[in-house]
Amino acid sequence: MNVAAADLAGEPWTAPEPAELPEWRARLREYYGTQAGMQGLCTAINSGQATLLPVVPGTEEFSPGVIAAQLLGRLEAETLGGAELYYATADMTSLALAAASTPPAEKATARRLPSPAGLLLFEQPIGGYAERLDTLVGGASFDGNGEVEITTPIVAVSWSSWTPGDIVVEGTRPRWLCQTKSGFEQVPDDFEGIRLTFYASGENKFATLPDDVRVATGPDGRAVSVGDMRRFRAEHGFALPPLVWDNECLLRYGAGFAVPEPDTTDAWTQVVYTAWQLIGQSGTKNPLTETEELPRSRAGRRRDERNGITAGPGVRIVRVHSAHRPSRAAAEQDAAASTGRSAPNWSCRWPVAPYRRNTCLNPRGHAGGDCEHEEKIVPAHIKGPPDKPLRITDTVHLWDRQPEP
Repeated sequence: MNVAAADLAGEPWTAPEPAELPEWRARLREYYGTQAGMQGLCTAINSGQATLLPVVPGTEEFSPGVIAAQLLGRLEAETLGGAELYYATADMTSLALAAASTPPAEKATARRLPSPAGLLLFEQPIGGYAERLDTLVGGASFDGNGEVEITTPIVAVSWSSWTPGDIVVEGTRPRWLCQTKSGFEQVPDDFEGIRLTFYASGENKFATLPDDVRVATGPDGRAVSVGDMRRFRAEHGFALPPLVWDNECLLRYGAGFAVPEPDTTDAWTQVVYTAWQLIGQSGTKNPLTETEELPRSRAGRRRDERNGITAGPGVRIVRVHSAHRPSRAAAEQDAAASTGRSAPNWSCRWPVAPYRRNTCLNPRGHAGGDCEHEEKIVPAHIKGPPDKPLRITDTVHLWDRQPEP
């Protein structure tokens, strides 16, 4: 079978309306308490698609994915139950990507979190990666020739503060391992930081793939094909949630940032951290972003309460501030150059990327090293007074929302 890779790349990401995000959060949280959710996580972990791996002593007879899926699923359900909701518009997504093209200079700090736990959905992907998949030979085994390619866009992230002692299983604390370049290493007991879970679109990822394509490894070590997944879903009568768990990452408080490898959790983490920085500047002088609160209906609030969701019911829509919003023509040029399956082009909207200004919070202690630094993201400019945005357009119109043509 020879199928062009472009034919199997999946549908471009189409974001929902912001008002749909509370229902998406509820569906995700419910999913991780189902057999299908546990099976999906287990399959992903056994296939090597995991950064964080909990190990419980005395459970060696089970595959690593069986135990890890239960603990990670429980942890994610708790995070989603308390997750405040954020929706980054297309311009806001491109702004975060532009600013993240240079790593944050400050150390990772809990002050940057917009809320202790959250779910942030991006109207455009913040990254993605391509996979080469194998096909069946004679209906019995996979040949490993990697002739089928599919692209996965990363479109959302959840987060919560985390330490290794957050979960106890029957009086025993799991041993937490984290995937590094040199293999799995144990997370130190004194670790304090943020656990991030990155999500891809749950719709149509494998819709265009034939049944005989390998997509995962099952708990018993055998290959799982697209046909196996379709039969399992039909047998148990369920559909994928609108977002699917892709991978996770740990960000330790006090850790620095470096130039990451493209299409990695490190690269996505820097975009998310930059988005947090931008959200935190919304109430400051000359902000780059502005936030609108979208309320939840009374019926929706009641459903959340029944489902054990304790977070606020509204959705915070984060936009580029009207004073810095790019022209519609520039946004359309970027959209035309983007595929919808990976990080979008932003060079037309931000021909000169915003830059980072490092500020000492305690100048008196600076000379002796007894100070703390925080950075601010500043609008790009070439000439003229500081903090004045660059405008590449003949006429500038300021709108709360872009008009339809």
